[in-house]
Amino acid sequence: MMQLLGQTDPLGTIIQLAFFVFIIIMSLYGAKIQMWQFLKQIETGMIELKRMAIESRQTSIETFKKFGKDEEEVAKELDRWLDYFTIMPVSLDPAGILVRLDYLLDERRDRFQEFVGDLAPDASVSEQQSLENTLEVTQVLSLIFRIVRHFYLLGKKTGSQIMIMQIQMQLPEIMQLAKAYHDALDAFSEGKPIGDGIGPLVVTKFAREYGATQQSYVQELSREVGYYPVEVEGRTVFAVRATGPGGTVGKPGFGIKTLVEQHNGNIARIITIDAALKLEGEELGRVSEGTGAAIGDPGPEKHAIEDAATKNNIAIEAIVVKQNEAAAVGVMDKKILDSVPEVIERIKVAIKKRTSPGDKIILAGIGNTIGIGL
Repeated sequence: MMQLLGQTDPLGTIIQLAFFVFIIIMSLYGAKIQMWQFLKQIETGMIELKRMAIESRQTSIETFKKFGKDEEEVAKELDRWLDYFTIMPVSLDPAGILVRLDYLLDERRDRFQEFVGDLAPDASVSEQQSLENTLEVTQVLSLIFRIVRHFYLLGKKTGSQIMIMQIQMQLPEIMQLAKAYHDALDAFSEGKPIGDGIGPLVVTKFAREYGATQQSYVQELSREVGYYPVEVEGRTVFAVRATGPGGTVGKPGFGIKTLVEQHNGNIARIITIDAALKLEGEELGRVSEGTGAAIGDPGPEKHAIEDAATKNNIAIEAIVVKQNEAAAVGVMDKKILDSVPEVIERIKVAIKKRTSPGDKIILAGIGNTIGIGL
């Protein structure tokens, strides 16, 4: 009996030794093994990002080829344009920064239009606007790939664990964003309505309920923006939207400001309709209301609306349709389309409850008008 108790189990000894060896290896090389795993994950992501960038470039080439230039010339000019950049105005002296930013954004848009006009001389105005969107998506995907590649190579070169870990942690979100733009490329190249166009679509359907037609649309209130004048329950409603059906957002903020000035500030209410980023778990196409200007520009457009409203004591409210990034830039989902009647009903309630007969109201549909005609 005592002899049996004194015996050792060979298998148990081997397991203990293996465990101690594992602990020693992990304590000495655990960080390096983890970094190797991170690098492999990033490399896999980069392969996918490169594929999407190449495919989007080829889609752009094929789309531009339809309008008068050969493939070699299109490819050469497109590759040159993919490096185009915009330098934001200096912010150390903030006075007038929004005016300077608006000026630079106009200059950037002019250059885009010039490039597309040179590369697609046979395209109509609407087709050129859609080509601009196709070009921007290609530019974004190229930039995402190059930025990820930059930090990957820099982190690998310097051995910076923090840099590699940051890329690896952000990679799922980066891939989701890139996939959303990649999947949306067909919508832009073929001129199909996208989720972000919900604002112009709602405004158009609302205006048509009250007799608006393509002929009644007032052009060029501001750059690529006009409006339908309609009578609703004894009120005058100026239904503002970008012109379309090309891919443009226009400058609705400055259009609203111009309308306010044209009517000497005699506007009772400004209602903006736009897409908004939904939270995870929220239903796609959920309609929400709020206070303020719903417009996702870098600043000048929203400032123009807020400034005009503040100076003239005009109430501002917003109605938004919740979407994720993929839905906003992709072909309009049925759930988003199905939200239109509810948004229109909320507009009617807002007009009836919060304005009076004889009032003038601005209803602005903010968003990309690709595929959405007058």
